[in-house]
Amino acid sequence: MIRYKIFDPHPLLATFVQSIFVVDHVFESGEGEIVGQYPPTPQNCIFLYIREKFKARKVTEDKFIERSKAVIVGPQLTRMELTVNADYRVAVIGFHPGGLFRLLGMPMEEIFDDGFDGLELLGNDINDLVERCAQVESFDTTCEFIENYLLGKLSRVKELLPIDRALNEMIQYQGLIPITQVADNACLSLRQFERKCKERVGFSPKVYARLIRFSNAYRLFEKSEVPNWSEIAYQSGYYDQMHFIKDFKEFAGITPTMMEEELKRKPLRFQTAIRF
Repeated sequence: MIRYKIFDPHPLLATFVQSIFVVDHVFESGEGEIVGQYPPTPQNCIFLYIREKFKARKVTEDKFIERSKAVIVGPQLTRMELTVNADYRVAVIGFHPGGLFRLLGMPMEEIFDDGFDGLELLGNDINDLVERCAQVESFDTTCEFIENYLLGKLSRVKELLPIDRALNEMIQYQGLIPITQVADNACLSLRQFERKCKERVGFSPKVYARLIRFSNAYRLFEKSEVPNWSEIAYQSGYYDQMHFIKDFKEFAGITPTMMEEELKRKPLRFQTAIRF
């Protein structure tokens, strides 16, 4: 059984935090290890593993590795597989484009395509936060603890700039807004915008736009019991199947129909309720 709740952040956090998401998975009797797919998304996140630690691997790797209590996920290009062995609760802090950069103060290219230990990047208090969350059952109290933690970090958060608003427009327009227009909205030349985009989200603007479209398609797929791939592609802004399949292969590593088979064999759906 899966329970979850999505919270809008405290108003003082809303310029860099998009949402706080808490999910419980209580195993049914006789359930063993469960594996789920986690393809790349345009959203940078902090994952707090409140009960059981996850094990994870890139699909290019052979072994699952146990992750830390708090994992920071920046720009991602490789599909991950996550596995759990018992009842678990996880809280996810999802950031607006550039939000994790503003919190950490480091280029996203430095935390590229892997999960990084929150203890190393944020200090001991992130693990203390996980321990406090583990002592309560209420989703609302968990969110309150997380908000208080983030409010305590406000003095280190970099100011909101026009580029951050412009990057958020790319999300709002599902990656279909012209890059030149986004650069203009950011008050930057195209070359400056490309450099700042890599700094803040870890990708060039063109790759970031493609990732946004792919991620929209993948989340529509997870929500579909019997996916209609042509309809999913159209709703995600793809105007031909060739580009849709190309992006799916690049970001998921396999074709859409192969992913459909993977989800049948490994049934956890991690991205159904994600919002950007």
